[in-house]
Amino acid sequence: MTDTGLTFDGRVEDLHRAVRDHYDKLIDLYEEMWGEHIHHGYWDLDDLGVSRHLAQRRTVRELIAFGEVPEGARVLDSGCGVGASSIMLARDLACDVDGITLSSEQVRRATEKAEEAGVADQTRFLLMDAMRSTYPDASFDVVWSLESCELMPDKRAYLAECLRLLRPGGRLVVATWCGRDDRLAPSEVRLLRRLYRDFAVSHVLPLDHYGRLCEELGYADVATADWTEHARTTWKLSAEIARPLVRDPLFVWKLLRAKGTDVFRFVNSVPLMKQAYDRGVMRYGVFRAVKPA
Repeated sequence: MTDTGLTFDGRVEDLHRAVRDHYDKLIDLYEEMWGEHIHHGYWDLDDLGVSRHLAQRRTVRELIAFGEVPEGARVLDSGCGVGASSIMLARDLACDVDGITLSSEQVRRATEKAEEAGVADQTRFLLMDAMRSTYPDASFDVVWSLESCELMPDKRAYLAECLRLLRPGGRLVVATWCGRDDRLAPSEVRLLRRLYRDFAVSHVLPLDHYGRLCEELGYADVATADWTEHARTTWKLSAEIARPLVRDPLFVWKLLRAKGTDVFRFVNSVPLMKQAYDRGVMRYGVFRAVKPA
């Protein structure tokens, strides 16, 4: 069977172990390279000179607007990272937020950051598998998934779990790495597989696949949008940050000693992500959907 690059290739247990190891080991490096928001930025096409930190906060604001997240909502931040989005939702919209992740270091850091931001009473961060959460049915007004869907080995099962957790009328709001289409050349598939390994990602799907999955599962008012052109500057800047690091023998030695060869391979793969965007293999998409009342 021809490999399309759009399927999960491996065991879930191994993927979860890779995700935990990746983020537990890299939490300090991620924050050093990307800042408090370890996700893509959003740039206006006529103003690409904005700092990545402002652009990353812009992504959260744009996703709030696109998803029509209501003030005071009970929100599940599914794949919460170090809690930056949860904090913005709590602080700016007075939301009550639970953030879940497989990484104990992310739970620790997110809890610290929420306390520093003064929203500890509105946020909780927990170790939990987003594919099989322990929350009762209809627990949330909003399920927020900012760059975690690409980690999920079974996209349909993940979206079904999100549907279960939503109250009637509740909203699913997702931003995720996407593939271009299902007609990739072998070299493009190899590039994706390399990125999956080095970034501890399961696989990506084209954006229209997500729209169809949501409709098949019974979501209503499904809408998608391609934000690739607004997000691609992320990897131009990231490659510029990574380039001097991997060329510094002292940094490389310290990285290898502290983190191991897998982590050095990750830093070395940052320019490959830029290549994936430049070649049109990787794209950035958002979608929203509503659980019928």
